[in-house]
Amino acid sequence: MKKLIHYILIAIMFNWNMAVFADDDNGCSNWKVVEETDKYIQESCADEGSMQARIRSKPIDTTDIEIVKAPKKESKENPIKKFKDKVEEAPKATAKVEKLEKIEQEVIVTEKKVKELKIEKAVEEKQKIEQQEKKTVDVKVEEKIEKVIEEKKLAETPVKDTEKPKVKKEIAKKDKDKKADKKLVEQAEEKAWADVDAEQKIDWMQFHQLLPKLIVENEKIKAAELDYEAAVESLKSEYTAYYPQVTISVGNNWEDDRTPAKGTHPANTITHDSKQGIQKSITITQMIWDAGRTTSMIDKAKATAQQAHYRLELVKEDVVIEAINAWLNLQKAYNTHEANKKVEANAKITLAMTIEKVKKGEGSKLEQLQIEQQYRTYQTLSMTSRLGLDSAIQRFQNVWRFKPHNIAEMPMPVADALGIIPLQGTPVTNNTSLRIASMDISIAREQVNFDRAEFKPRIDGKLSYTEKDGELSGGYDTHDAQKEEYRADITMTWKLFNFKNRHMTNADQSRLNAANFRYQDTLRTTQEQFDNAWNNYVLVEKNLETLKRTVEINDEMYKLTLADFQAGNSPIMAVFGMKTAHLMSEVAYANALIDWQIARYQLHKVLGLVDPIL
Repeated sequence: MKKLIHYILIAIMFNWNMAVFADDDNGCSNWKVVEETDKYIQESCADEGSMQARIRSKPIDTTDIEIVKAPKKESKENPIKKFKDKVEEAPKATAKVEKLEKIEQEVIVTEKKVKELKIEKAVEEKQKIEQQEKKTVDVKVEEKIEKVIEEKKLAETPVKDTEKPKVKKEIAKKDKDKKADKKLVEQAEEKAWADVDAEQKIDWMQFHQLLPKLIVENEKIKAAELDYEAAVESLKSEYTAYYPQVTISVGNNWEDDRTPAKGTHPANTITHDSKQGIQKSITITQMIWDAGRTTSMIDKAKATAQQAHYRLELVKEDVVIEAINAWLNLQKAYNTHEANKKVEANAKITLAMTIEKVKKGEGSKLEQLQIEQQYRTYQTLSMTSRLGLDSAIQRFQNVWRFKPHNIAEMPMPVADALGIIPLQGTPVTNNTSLRIASMDISIAREQVNFDRAEFKPRIDGKLSYTEKDGELSGGYDTHDAQKEEYRADITMTWKLFNFKNRHMTNADQSRLNAANFRYQDTLRTTQEQFDNAWNNYVLVEKNLETLKRTVEINDEMYKLTLADFQAGNSPIMAVFGMKTAHLMSEVAYANALIDWQIARYQLHKVLGLVDPIL
């Protein structure tokens, strides 16, 4: 058996192809028994050059030989290979996926580019069509202009008596067509405005009914209100200086007590006692006296909060006055535009009547030209007033946050809501800007008081409780030992040398003096504003009577002039002039009433008396 193992090992070392188990002779003609046991026989081939061997079972009888078959050697692949293959295949798969995604992305980009190109092409085609249409229109306009010029030249050119009336007739017909086209355009514009008014018609409320919503939604008022709330919270925080301050602390502490020993050599005079443990404490500190520091800071915070309140009121006043001006100026612009439209319409009618009279030989060409000049002037004024009205509408929309339409139905603000009209010489101490300036003085004064209190001592009371565990307790059994300490202190703190605070006091004193000067300047400015507002109010009020009488006079003169014209004693130019004067005096009086309202509001604004309208 040992020899068999030996042979197998030699065969493996030299990589010989040896059949250890065989199921046939494998071409061997002479098998020689090498070794045998009770059950098996080991044989080797005796043929020259052969190194084959076999093991077989002993037959039960000598005639029957059983061959033990040797299992064939299978070539098993590396078990890691399949994972390696997957690893190798993964980048390939990823690359495939990335390639597919790239292709899909390119397809999407291409589709997007195609879509954009289609849109660009459509836009270009549209622009080309529009340009072509514009060119066509321009060509037509140019052709018309050229025709008119030619026809005008032709009309001025001497021709036969039989041809000239025809030319004049054609020119007159074309002028009539132009006027008809212009009239159609004007009618279309009026209809468009009427449609807008009909679709977006609103039910106007009174001025004071719309103000609350405006004040609530205005951003400037919201910001000022938040500033005021912040100042109130700061005031509350200053009051906490009167309250006791409670502090709790917990820590794992280490101590090293070094105690000198009496009567020993200096080299051995110190003993070390190291301790470690948990320490818990609670401390209550109460300010007893601080020389007015806390009082000064509270008074300063009060003045700051009051100033924030005045600033909020000032913003509200500014917003209300802004809303009033937008409201009333819109009414003025509307009145002016409507008056100019009426004058333009009257001028147009007067011009048509004058042209008819000239055609009949009953009027003068000079009078016709004068009326036409007036008509062109009021045409320009009407267009200018239209621009003014559009600006007033835009301003109203920006302030009130809605677009006005049926402006003719706007109610006039009730000035009586302001209360009694102030008298000349009324003190301006209630002016909001002046109150803000006075708070600057209070704030600066309290800051100086605080700086001066810093030179004085401060007295605080303190109560504390401390609990020490472990070695810190000082007991023998340090594991469960515990030590409690109670303490009460009254401490006086006094900064004897505080050079920085001295300079800060001087700086704050300068700020206090500056605040006083600013207050005096604001007082003079406010008084001047009141005097100007008062003079403007008195002037507008006096002018109302004059304008009212002017309206009455112009109305009477217009009636008399019209009667003279109908009797043939006055030219139509006089009627037109008086009618225009009558209309303009009416709008002047209406706008003067609005100016009177504005003057009253401004007068109350200077005095800080706008609250009644809120």
